[in-house]
Amino acid sequence: MALIVTLLMISGGISAQTVKVTVKDSHGEAVIGASVIEQGTRNGGITDFDGICNVKASGEKPIVVSYIGMQTKTVNVKGKTEITVELQEDASTLNDLVVIGYGSVRKKDLTGSVATVKGQDLVKVPVTNVSEALTGKLAGVQVTTTDGSPDADILIRVRGGGSITGSNSPLYVVDGFQTSTISDISPNDIEDITVLKDASSTAIYGAEGANGVILITTKSAKGGKTTVNYNGYLQTKTVAKRLDAMNTYDYVMSNYEYALLRNDQSTLNSFYQKFGVYDDLYLYKSIEAIDWQEDMFGADVLSQSHNVSLNGGTDKTKFSLSGTYDYNGGLMPDNDFSRMAFMFKLDHQINKKMKFSMNARVSDQEVNGQGTQGGTYKIRTSQAITSVATNGLSEFITPDFGSMSDEEINEWNNSHMTLAEQAARYWRKRNQRRFNFNAALDWEIIKPLKAHFEGGYGYAFNETKNWWGATTTNASYVGGQPLAEWTKQNQRNLRESVTLTYSPNFFGEDHKLSIMAGQEFRKEMADDNYMYGTRYSEAMSPDDVFANFGMGNGITTIKSNIDANVTTLSYFGRINYNYKERYLLTFTVREDGSSKFASDRHWGFFPGAAAAWRIIEEPWMEKVKGNWLSNLKLRLSYGKVGNNRIKNTTYSQLYLANGGSKNYGVGETANNHLAPNSTIANPNITWEKRTTRNIGIDFGFFNERLTGSIEAYWNSTSDLLIEHNITAPGYTTVYENSASTSNKGFEISLNAVILQKKNFSLNGYFNIGFDKSNIDELANGLTEMPFKSGWAGTDNKNQEDYIARVGQPIGTIYGWRTAGYYTTDDFESYDPATRTYKLKDGIATTSLLGGQIGIRPGTMKLVDKDNNGVVDMNDIEIIGDTNPSFSGGFGFSGTVYDFDFSANFTYTVGNDLYNANKIASSQRYRSGTYPNMLETMSPSNAYSYVNPETGTLMTSLEDLAKYNEGANAKSIWSPFSCGDAVVLPTDWAIEDASFLRLQSLTIGYTLPSVLTKKVGIERLRVYVTGSNLFCITNYSGYDPEVSSYARNSSYSALTPGIDYSSYPKSRAFTFGLNLTL
Repeated sequence: MALIVTLLMISGGISAQTVKVTVKDSHGEAVIGASVIEQGTRNGGITDFDGICNVKASGEKPIVVSYIGMQTKTVNVKGKTEITVELQEDASTLNDLVVIGYGSVRKKDLTGSVATVKGQDLVKVPVTNVSEALTGKLAGVQVTTTDGSPDADILIRVRGGGSITGSNSPLYVVDGFQTSTISDISPNDIEDITVLKDASSTAIYGAEGANGVILITTKSAKGGKTTVNYNGYLQTKTVAKRLDAMNTYDYVMSNYEYALLRNDQSTLNSFYQKFGVYDDLYLYKSIEAIDWQEDMFGADVLSQSHNVSLNGGTDKTKFSLSGTYDYNGGLMPDNDFSRMAFMFKLDHQINKKMKFSMNARVSDQEVNGQGTQGGTYKIRTSQAITSVATNGLSEFITPDFGSMSDEEINEWNNSHMTLAEQAARYWRKRNQRRFNFNAALDWEIIKPLKAHFEGGYGYAFNETKNWWGATTTNASYVGGQPLAEWTKQNQRNLRESVTLTYSPNFFGEDHKLSIMAGQEFRKEMADDNYMYGTRYSEAMSPDDVFANFGMGNGITTIKSNIDANVTTLSYFGRINYNYKERYLLTFTVREDGSSKFASDRHWGFFPGAAAAWRIIEEPWMEKVKGNWLSNLKLRLSYGKVGNNRIKNTTYSQLYLANGGSKNYGVGETANNHLAPNSTIANPNITWEKRTTRNIGIDFGFFNERLTGSIEAYWNSTSDLLIEHNITAPGYTTVYENSASTSNKGFEISLNAVILQKKNFSLNGYFNIGFDKSNIDELANGLTEMPFKSGWAGTDNKNQEDYIARVGQPIGTIYGWRTAGYYTTDDFESYDPATRTYKLKDGIATTSLLGGQIGIRPGTMKLVDKDNNGVVDMNDIEIIGDTNPSFSGGFGFSGTVYDFDFSANFTYTVGNDLYNANKIASSQRYRSGTYPNMLETMSPSNAYSYVNPETGTLMTSLEDLAKYNEGANAKSIWSPFSCGDAVVLPTDWAIEDASFLRLQSLTIGYTLPSVLTKKVGIERLRVYVTGSNLFCITNYSGYDPEVSSYARNSSYSALTPGIDYSSYPKSRAFTFGLNLTL
């Protein structure tokens, strides 16, 4: 027995031997907070202030010592009770390869302004569009979602952009293949995203790099054991913010007041028939208002995403296959986005010198619903406010359908349709299918010389179907029967590229030289078809109509077009030089030839140069290197890039097919014919050119626990293409290279490892970007060019509410300033006979408002800027600037044992929004006989003309002052100040859109591997994410982060920052699962 006890004691001693581990850096200094763990166990701890940690180890397994910024070391401790471990500086983050144009470099060798986001950080935010995941992650990269619809356009601007009428979107390059969108890529398939900001980096893309370049690298094929990964989630949504409309009683009283103001007994009688007499209106205080916001934006939404990927292969052949299904439901019924996406990658090592790779991406996405923004006719967001709060007395009457004719029943049903039912009559379905195939061959010709051959083919099919039911405005113009239109477009593109890279090593260890030269050819082809039909049977569903398009009994129009091919031929090169890892030089050139320009202007030359000084590598920095300062680099760059993203064949005269609306030829018969485009050709147009200058400092402290960069830039863009009006027979406009802009900015980016311990970690990031733009020159010596937002259609067609003016930024809003409302002190008297008020001398009047009440106490008052006694078009001035003073993001992530968490915030400060929704919802603007309004305009808050004691109309100055001014002063003017078809841009509708948003908050839990491996699961993580949990802002609309189309078919850079009929944004909760087998 004694022998057994002795053996057990010896065995226990062996299994629990204590090892004293002392950790030092390469300078002999103690490393505080290093992790010391017995491999494969939880035995271990963290080093103290002396760099010491005592570990109870079995001795059978080695000790793993790690510390952020240093190389991890594994040490055998069998038979030892004390060891000293020296950790070397780990420059792995600086040695990470960063993708740049046509190649990659080590992060520490970068000379230009480049920022990268890893795919593992993107997937932490469950979104269907990868652009959303970039929000707030990178300084100088502003991401704006135009509204909250499932398929909303996402605007990405890299350092502001510089074009006026051209595109300001960056160039997207996916695995080397240029594309017009990245909405068809699943975030699960992305390895990393790199943004090239300055011209020294983007010059390698020449004519298309003016607005920055976004490089997306998808996940590579990996050999070894075959692994299966599943990532999926379910998501619920609700509208993030609701607006307050007038309650039922205020609504009825407001319409009663308007009936009195009409001074028409028939109008008043109609009101009584609808709602009852004045003495009974108090009963509406107990009746709840119809919740149109719930009807319109209260759909039951369950979005979902499922991704399955398969990776594996041998040392020579590796493959990756990924499939994703996304469904993103909208807040509106029958409004959703769905996508199927597949990606396949294959790498095969043919021999020691040759490697073949290929990838294929296929996507099929469908969008249902018209949404609320853009276009001419549809259900608008403001209708959720302006629709009736109650149907009045008819709500207490049950119709006798048995005694009604079919026509009467249809009329009753149509007049009682909900907004959701009305929206369903504006039916739309969009399909987009994309196929991209790329193949490449890498050949090491001789050791310092490598060749890369690449080719690809892309095909896209876009289809849009629109159907309008019998009760829609569109149908009312064609006899009140359904109508439809069908647009199809085919796009094809070809690309081939060859690059040679020569990296000689005969200059010695101190000199590193790399020379790259390449050639690229691209061709884009497109054609489209359009069909339009009217007078379809109401018995036919939208799907029936498109299956039998020829069955319309009205007009049928068919059009087709084959676009001129766009061909681009390019030659480019880059030289990188590195001396002693301290001094870095990069020279880049590219020459592009484009068919978009006349033959004598095909070619554009775009150079770039950059230099960097790695100060940390200087001998005199040895004392601080590795101590508290781990990286310090100064960068300078200069370059020129172009922008050829303009309309094709603008240099040549185009002729359009006329549908026979005019009489050409013999007789009075309308014949089809060709007519010249109203835009006159200009063979002298050429590339827009952008010059960028950048200076930056990269730094790292405490072994890279705190890293970041500070950058300043100055961009100037010349030869901007401007379309302006001309006076010429048969022509109205012309394009000319006759404008220039500039912008200057400042950026700061920080990343920090705040805490790194065995069971705890905390990381953080912060970025901020300042950008100030300016119009330097306009066409033909003009000092300003006016533009119309057109959000109210013809009702504001004469209002030039945006003006591009030399010395000011694009996005400056013009209009009238308000001065509250006219008070009784502004008037001399009231004439009961004419029902008019006489203004005192020196008080300005105006004819702009056109309201039922005219100019009287309580009418909106506008500032007479020129003091001539009349407020007119000459009194407009700057009332807003849609450009932010600065914007950025910050966030935290970390772990607590097996839990992980992350929080991402975004913010914007200093930009204004043009709240057109507020205008449309605060007056009787084209909203029916008995409209509701925002609560702001309730009789208790707005100037009112109803005597609250008698219910009669007040007209005397004394009564109006008693109930609306002084101690009873109302907050705002009468809602009847403007006419039913009058809208005015005033400073009251221009609001500060600054905000701070909690973009996402995620909490996850990873089950212990000792449990999951028992059932064949390598890793199992569950998580919950809240998106848009709060937004701190003073903006009164649904959301401050918006820039709607107004009534256009797409976003306009000339009239940004409008909030008109924008789809509200949602608050979402996501429940997800990550699984690896």
